[in-house]
Amino acid sequence: MRFRVVVSWVFAFVVGAASAAQAQGAWQDIKLSASGIDYDLSGTGRTTGVVASVTRTLSPHLALEMRSLFARPCQQFQSCTDVGPASLIAPEAQLQYRWTAGRLEPYVGAGLGASMLRSSFHTDWDPTVSFAAGTGVRLTDRLAVTGEFRLRGHEWRFTGTTTEIAAGLAWRVRNF
Repeated sequence: MRFRVVVSWVFAFVVGAASAAQAQGAWQDIKLSASGIDYDLSGTGRTTGVVASVTRTLSPHLALEMRSLFARPCQQFQSCTDVGPASLIAPEAQLQYRWTAGRLEPYVGAGLGASMLRSSFHTDWDPTVSFAAGTGVRLTDRLAVTGEFRLRGHEWRFTGTTTEIAAGLAWRVRNF
């Protein structure tokens, strides 16, 4: 059941991020990644996550990325074996500066978003600020292997944090 909800949510996110009217020749990347996450959110630890994102090229060096993270961290005062882990969903938008060096496509970026942490006790929504650095290695004109480091501060005062190291695949499509 949860898998279908997550897949449906990711599909709606990707479809909603696509623009109906686009400039001729604009590139879009659809990226799916797996990530290792260190977290400090009413409990500390390490977990794995899944990331889905859509990137829209705005200029030769500027891009807008819309992405969402889904992870299952354990929380303080809650037994992961008895009750189960919490659910973390963190959608965000990020402006990225990108450049090309042969087959490498490194980037840095910063953005804003939100996080929903749902545990057996309550559901908590917080604003987030994120910073990222990563690269893609083009295997073909349409396919790349990607790697990224991302730091996310939860609430404006960074009362909680998550860091991600993600690896995945990006598919480049024209005018979807």
